Amino acid sequence: MRPTVRSRRLGARLSSYRNERGLSGTALAAKLGVGQPQLSRIETGRTKITPAMLGRLVDVLAIPDADAAALEQLRRSCAEPGWWQDYGDILSEPVEMLIELEVEASWIRSYEGHVIPGLLQTRDYAERIMTAGSMHIRVADIDRYLELRMRRQKRLSDGMRFTAILSEAAIRQQVGGPEMLADQLHHIIRVTRECDVTVQVVPFTADAHAALGASFVIIQWPDEYDAEAVYVDGETSFTVYERDGIVRQYVHAFASVQAQALPPRESLDMIHTVMKEL
Repeated sequence: MRPTVRSRRLGARLSSYRNERGLSGTALAAKLGVGQPQLSRIETGRTKITPAMLGRLVDVLAIPDADAAALEQLRRSCAEPGWWQDYGDILSEPVEMLIELEVEASWIRSYEGHVIPGLLQTRDYAERIMTAGSMHIRVADIDRYLELRMRRQKRLSDGMRFTAILSEAAIRQQVGGPEMLADQLHHIIRVTRECDVTVQVVPFTADAHAALGASFVIIQWPDEYDAEAVYVDGETSFTVYERDGIVRQYVHAFASVQAQALPPRESLDMIHTVMKEL
């Protein structure tokens, strides 16, 4: 089974309890009466956990009742189809993984070098980006792709915090022409007023920084047992990093570029200036 974000989160929490109890994977597997490979698949989210198996894990690891109830709720949610699966016929694995990461996030930090982040794009801007950069998309599917992107943006009004850093090039590149870009920039300003969204712009005059030439998303969840994750989408493949060392490198890179970016208020002033120039 391909691990989903939820199944990996459940496995990671169980792994944390095992480590807190000072048990090795082999020792816990022996107590459960299962093979170590099976326990490994549970902790990496690569196999479904039955109610009976979760109950045994709760007993052996002496997990408190309140935490056990939260684990059971997460176990049930692993089997529930997400709304994005309605688009399964057009959904690529990278996009599906990104949506799974986003859907329960409490805070997302995004760095984009040359385009407006998808969570902030207007429908017209998104369509122009899609048709220009994805020539393999069938014309008949474009509306569904756009609908999918607009549904992703609903997380912004659900209380999720979003911090987006983008280059000055992104707010000046006249994607779709001056009128479309002006509408896009006005949308960014409106979203920062209505939602918990912060936008910062890295001006052309900024010095080199650790994120130069990169593009990535850092995802954080509200539960203390959920470690941060980093999503990186390249030209030909995507990667999700969850190892502490690698995640820290990206957090450092984000802090580096944020130090070169204009403060939020000055960034909005620059966006206003570009709108006037258009």
